[in-house]
Amino acid sequence: MLALISPVDALVRAVRLVSRWAARLIGLLLLAVVVMVIVEVVSRKLLSHSFEGVQEYAGYVLAILSSWGLSHTLVERAHIRIDVGYSKLPMAARAALDLLSILAVNLVGWMIVIYAWPVFSGSLSNHTTANTPLSTPLWIPQLVWVLGYTWFALSAAVLAIRALLAAIGRDSATIRTLIGMGHDADQLEAADLKASETDNITPGGKS
Repeated sequence: MLALISPVDALVRAVRLVSRWAARLIGLLLLAVVVMVIVEVVSRKLLSHSFEGVQEYAGYVLAILSSWGLSHTLVERAHIRIDVGYSKLPMAARAALDLLSILAVNLVGWMIVIYAWPVFSGSLSNHTTANTPLSTPLWIPQLVWVLGYTWFALSAAVLAIRALLAAIGRDSATIRTLIGMGHDADQLEAADLKASETDNITPGGKS
């Protein structure tokens, strides 16, 4: 078991690093799109000149952002999750729900990958181009788009494997750190530990 944990931990660190840099790169692309849109609007209003392709490439960037941003959001535990009743459950039950959630994420992620790759391969084999003045070959943005979803699915798989190893070792803390409810879960856990320590305090000191 210990022999498996070390390489999987290395994979988790690699997933977090790649996802973080991908998010930064996509953020820069989004800023570039914002600048392009501003310049295009100003040029159209003041100079009566419009730049072709700004809206088209803005759409491509948003599609790429939607796929590559998922992995970073996942490893940072920033996805929206419904926590009704979660805070009232014992630690073991919370860990079980966290495991269920990461398995569900894997199911969704890999289903997207299964259906997204044929879209890319169809555009590539048919030489499909965008129905725009630029006639952009659609396989180019679709390749980056589908790679983002593939990376998301791989990231979810790595987190699921590490979480399952932690569950086998009854390591609820690692499960919470990897796939818990984010900062709210950390604060909740700290409150539980503080309350437990308070209960153990006796007039003569800690029991």
